[in-house]
Amino acid sequence: MSRLGGVQTGQNSDGNTPAVRLAQNAQGKGVGVAGGPRIDGVSLRCFGRNPPSMKTTGRVVRELVCAAVGVWVASEAVPSLRIDGTVGERAGSVALLAVLFTAVVMLVPMPVRWMLGRAVARNQRRMAEEPDGDASEWEFFAPIRRHLVYAGLSMVLSVVVLTVVGPLGLWAGVEFGAVLGLDVELDGGLKALVTAGLVVAAVQMMLLLVLAVPVKRHRPGALRSLSGFLLCWAGLALAAAWLGGVEATDPQWLTLAVVAALFDLRFSLTLTLPVPGVASLVLVSFNALVLWLIVWLTGLLHIDGFWPLIGTTALMWVAEWPSRLAKAAAEARANPPQPPHDPFWPDHHIPQTPLY
Repeated sequence: MSRLGGVQTGQNSDGNTPAVRLAQNAQGKGVGVAGGPRIDGVSLRCFGRNPPSMKTTGRVVRELVCAAVGVWVASEAVPSLRIDGTVGERAGSVALLAVLFTAVVMLVPMPVRWMLGRAVARNQRRMAEEPDGDASEWEFFAPIRRHLVYAGLSMVLSVVVLTVVGPLGLWAGVEFGAVLGLDVELDGGLKALVTAGLVVAAVQMMLLLVLAVPVKRHRPGALRSLSGFLLCWAGLALAAAWLGGVEATDPQWLTLAVVAALFDLRFSLTLTLPVPGVASLVLVSFNALVLWLIVWLTGLLHIDGFWPLIGTTALMWVAEWPSRLAKAAAEARANPPQPPHDPFWPDHHIPQTPLY
């Protein structure tokens, strides 16, 4: 073990190098790499999330079924997406849109996910190696910088898939359905297309979480995420009932559920500041910005003015408090504090044998 520019290097009692420990701490703060943002520890195949416990066929079937339900919900909640005809024709239209949506979402980002995954694995191997004692601080922290860059690229990839790739898959399904003579229409321009794609993705995500509950490995994280969604839904319902200037389109219960699911797609931020209350203020402001974007983009929820927006966000923040406490406790259990460092250096010149 040596010191490099005031930084202790070498392996600690846990067998990991400092680069590995710093990367683990970064992941513990909610930074996901090569798989998009993780939902409370539950890794989902949708939009770059890969569950190792599910076989490929079962995973694809689950995603298709969840996407089909998402398409049906979008046709009910988004006025610009209309699926008409007989029961059989509507079922065929929903199935067609779900198949093309899932295929595009899975196949288009696959090369980028593959390259990003290989880069992350290669960087993790470098972080596990013993650092060179003669290296500069810039070289020592290079794996950490690459780790953060890959985390940022993973987040960008997830956003692109949600807002570009998914809507394109839905548009392809609508166009192909029109060619086949199905009564499927998607009007309203780009905003309506992105809204419909996001609704399908949000509903699919929630249903995948429901299907993850029976899996013992994913059950705790899935239940925490679902409880956060339900509490967010309850906060929105309270805001619509109590606050003036907050209205949802009919059917209100479905619209509020869709908005809560869209709100749950946001990246989870963890912020700790020394001044009490400042971190909560920043996070509430971030949530208010996300809610405003949802209102502006989708038009499913009408919030008249700044203070109703802040009041709605505050009610959702308070309603989600038990879920945040549960997630914080789970993170504390998953990332216990590191043991104290050995105060003695390997070259402390203390005799290793008795002096006789």
